[in-house]
Amino acid sequence: MISANFTLNDTTPVKILDSQNFEQHIYVHNEVAGAIYVGGSDVTATNGFHLGNHESVEIRVPQDNELYGITGSGAGTVIVLRPN
Repeated sequence: MISANFTLNDTTPVKILDSQNFEQHIYVHNEVAGAIYVGGSDVTATNGFHLGNHESVEIRVPQDNELYGITGSGAGTVIVLRPN
């Protein structure tokens, strides 16, 4: 397993998963005191997938897609776990 921590903010989406030429199966854990939102490079608190404080989710990311994150407010850490 490969894990990585990313610091998110509430102004600019941060890439948390690079594109690959195969489907990726990952786990995302929110370590932010509030909500985070994940989605494409244009993710916002309005259009992103909501992940509450200390929640985790399993995501299958299609081939040739990236994943970005942003916080609802302030800054904090998100953890991404990916099987190698």
